[in-house]
Parts: sequence; C-alpha cells; structure tokens
Amino acid sequence: MRDLPSSLDLLALGRDLLLDELLPLLPRERQRDLRLVATSIAIAAREANGGEGSWREILRALKHLYPEGEGELSGRDDPAPLLRRLAVDLRAGAFETSESRERAARAILWRLTILKLREGNPRFLAANGLV
Repeated sequence: MRDLPSSLDLLALGRDLLLDELLPLLPRERQRDLRLVATSIAIAAREANGGEGSWREILRALKHLYPEGEGELSGRDDPAPLLRRLAVDLRAGAFETSESRERAARAILWRLTILKLREGNPRFLAANGLV
C-alpha cells in the first residue's frame, strides 16, 4: 500500500497551489505559462487516474481486429504495436474492401478519440454532450 497522500492528491495539491497562490504573484505576461503548467498537471493526473479500462477495451478491440497479432502480444498490455499496424492499414486503405472491418476500425478510432479528449479536454466532451 502506498503512503498518503496519493500521487494524484499531490498533483492536485501542486496544481491548486500554482493557481491559487502563485498565479496572482506573477507578472501578467507570465501567467499564461503557469496556466499551461497547471493544465499539464491536470492532464497527467487524468491520464494516471482513468484510462486503464478504456485502454483495455481498445486493446481487446485491436486484438479482435487482428487476431493473428495476439501471439506476438501474448502477456503484454501494450496496444502500441497494434495501433501502429492500424495506422499503416488505414493509410493503405485496407478497410475499404470490408464493411465489417471498416466498422471495427472506426469504432477503435472513436474510442481512442473519446479517451484522448477525456484526458486532454474533458470540458469539450461535456459541452458537446459526449460525457
């Protein structure tokens, strides 16, 4: 068991300190830089906190799309090799001849897009009713 506060709590504490205590002390021309750092901290916290289930779903969908690739990924939870393969196939138009494979590839891309927005810009999802 890890010590308390957790790493996510520490990130939140550091972000709050930056925004609430240090931001008002900075000259106006440097405040944007500090907001960028605070946003980066928030993104890192969301990545650390919430993406595991979504990445597992994406990996499962990739393995379904590329069942022959399962052997090369046995025991690994890294979707990167299959994502690279998906990118190559998309560029080559490999899904244009099979409606079911095209639907599967589109579903994976949609899940990736939602995951990345959830991590990087959750307000966009909320504002567009995609939460």
